[in-house]
Amino acid sequence: MCTSFLAFKSNNFCVTGRSLDYNHPDKYNFKQYPVGHLFKSVLNNGVEWKSTHGIFTIDSVVQDVDYPIPFEGMNSAGISISGNLANASYPDKNPGPTISTDDMVNWVLSQAGTIEEAQELLCTVNIDSKWQYHYIVFDKTGNSLVVEYENKSAVAHQNKTKVLTNNPNLNYHLENQNNFANLRNWFPGAILPDSGDQFHGQGMFGMPGDWMSTSRFTRATIMLNYSVNNDFIQNNADAIFVARKILDSVSLIKGIDLGSKPDGKPIYTQIQIVKDLLNSVVYTCIYDDASWEKHVIKWE
Repeated sequence: MCTSFLAFKSNNFCVTGRSLDYNHPDKYNFKQYPVGHLFKSVLNNGVEWKSTHGIFTIDSVVQDVDYPIPFEGMNSAGISISGNLANASYPDKNPGPTISTDDMVNWVLSQAGTIEEAQELLCTVNIDSKWQYHYIVFDKTGNSLVVEYENKSAVAHQNKTKVLTNNPNLNYHLENQNNFANLRNWFPGAILPDSGDQFHGQGMFGMPGDWMSTSRFTRATIMLNYSVNNDFIQNNADAIFVARKILDSVSLIKGIDLGSKPDGKPIYTQIQIVKDLLNSVVYTCIYDDASWEKHVIKWE
């Protein structure tokens, strides 16, 4: 399970947030590749390409896989991509080459200088993989693209919510938002903290609080709307701080979700990632470690 989003205000801040939830305790690597780096598909099918942009990726070191899997990253052109698990039926008759989902982050970031180029790369490629994903792409000017794979075809959405979680597809999440159209950040007759009575915290009364993908989508969308659009985020530092708080609101602690049986492996948020697309800085926080690691990227 994953939650990805963008907090943006033109010429002020462009900050992404992303969580990764899984039931295997993986490790995570950080890699940087320069312009001109030669990539080869993990399928070993002869497909290769050179990078036209510098890229920085966050890779998952999965047990029983011979190589780290990049699932998140950004490039020197200010393009960001996140791969989130979701049902997918991949194309196999597109005009482009065939790659794995394990190649996709490198494939897009190494070649896309604009969100339109990212869309073309995602929509014309063929995919051979046991993993199923949909992808959200951001650029440093605040655009958001979601690409999903249905009936062996790519479906692209310009995503104004700037949020993506997991199943169902994006259209379902957007329609589900109508169920919360009456939420507001104030409540008539609300009991206030300085009233001397018991404070109830009635702003956003009725917002879902579980960790289903629909609930996480709703929480992240509403929190972004009421912080960015109401000018409670004034600058880049504010955006980074709020992105971390939103990630906390959609993150799972160990023990809260054991999957399908009472003695199952805990599904929990293994890593939180915040990316500053304007200043090329990535912040990461691993479960069991309260500190954030800062990666300042110097593009070669």
